[in-house]
Amino acid sequence: MPSVRSIMHRDRSYWFDAASPHAPSEPLRGERPYDVCVIGAGVTGLSTAFHLRKLDPAIRVCVLEAEVVGYGASGRNAGQLIVQFGGGSYDDHIKMFGAENVGAAWRYVANGIRLMEALQAAEQIDCDYAATGYMKAALEVEGPAGIERYMAFLERIGQAEHFQAMEAGSLQEEFASPYLGAGLHDRRGGQFNPLKFVRGLAAAAKRLGADIFEHSPVAHIDLGAPQIVVETGMGQVRCEKLVIATNGYTHLLPGAAQAGLARQQRPLIIKGTITEPLTAQQWEATGWRRRCGLNIVSDLFYSFAPTADGRILHVGGYYAGAPTDRSLTPEVDWRLKLEGAEHVAAFFPRLTGLRTAQTWGGPISITADWAPHVGQAADRRIAYAVGCWGHGMGLGTHNGLTLAEITLERATENTGLWFVRRPKPNWPPRRLTNLVSDRVIADRRKKSRRIGAKLRPPLRFG
Repeated sequence: MPSVRSIMHRDRSYWFDAASPHAPSEPLRGERPYDVCVIGAGVTGLSTAFHLRKLDPAIRVCVLEAEVVGYGASGRNAGQLIVQFGGGSYDDHIKMFGAENVGAAWRYVANGIRLMEALQAAEQIDCDYAATGYMKAALEVEGPAGIERYMAFLERIGQAEHFQAMEAGSLQEEFASPYLGAGLHDRRGGQFNPLKFVRGLAAAAKRLGADIFEHSPVAHIDLGAPQIVVETGMGQVRCEKLVIATNGYTHLLPGAAQAGLARQQRPLIIKGTITEPLTAQQWEATGWRRRCGLNIVSDLFYSFAPTADGRILHVGGYYAGAPTDRSLTPEVDWRLKLEGAEHVAAFFPRLTGLRTAQTWGGPISITADWAPHVGQAADRRIAYAVGCWGHGMGLGTHNGLTLAEITLERATENTGLWFVRRPKPNWPPRRLTNLVSDRVIADRRKKSRRIGAKLRPPLRFG
């Protein structure tokens, strides 16, 4: 019988709703000494705890989670493993950081996916992983220019060898979709159940001796000497080192301002839907022989991926929002509930009539320079990572290893990377950032509507 607390977290996403009942670990009670306290039980925090104990079995490690394991983006994402670093314009990344550095960052993410695959095998984590790779495709109405620019970018950063070029006709036939233009298939990555993975990672960290306390929200952080003190509602941790792995929730963390992290990132709520299960006849009709994720290269942001139980998970149409309150709500978008099935049917006409079973939202973490931030705070006892940008599972898994190495003061290839060592910019004050975010979102929605109107049949947006 699931506990009352585990039931409360169902409907946060399809992954929670379809998952086995979860009995949360007990909250932190009383005063406890640790060498390292990790805040946040998503993929980054759990990977950090796992690797701390793996690298140094003598170190005392705890993880504090305000809700339950995987509550945030790690349990609410689109379930694809994609090699990508940050957001925004690929050309701007090269201008800001240089092609060699961007290439190193992409290899870091790819290595994160390999690390996930190794952890899954070694720790026997059943997360429905299908190593199908993923597809990047242009819209036929926009022509091949976008995918050609993307391929040129991949060549400049040394990633082109991993991608197979696909002609528009081949993609239209493979996915039975009239909208698709030319594309590229990356053999790396695939689809998986992210909540199953993070729960498996939590179990692996516990087996190595890390303590995980769920329903233990941080109420106060005292960075005074000689130890860091972290207060929760019912307990207290005294530690030598602190790892902040709260991503899109970092600005809400008591002590974030004192640590200099309150303006390192900004949350953005991305909305998704899941269809009802497809029949065998529907899968046969729509093709999709590789069963890999399909991601559109366009200002018309769309992503589709099959799940292990035969559904299609869909994110797109720029149903996104910058939250203005502390709760990062709403979780559900009624427009997407109404229109999501229409959008799936527009891309895949043979699935007309397929219904939306569920919608949800989750916070990605975006940064002022459009790149993930990993490293140490001004107080060198604190390591942190923010800026998952919606491609965070492979990145977050690798970040956990890097944060563990930073915390243990080990000089490695990871800790010496340019994006770890560099100074990280803050967002402007919140009021100005809100105005900029609202303007960017409104502009993206207008572009989406303009492009959607050109498609045949056209896409409508609420």
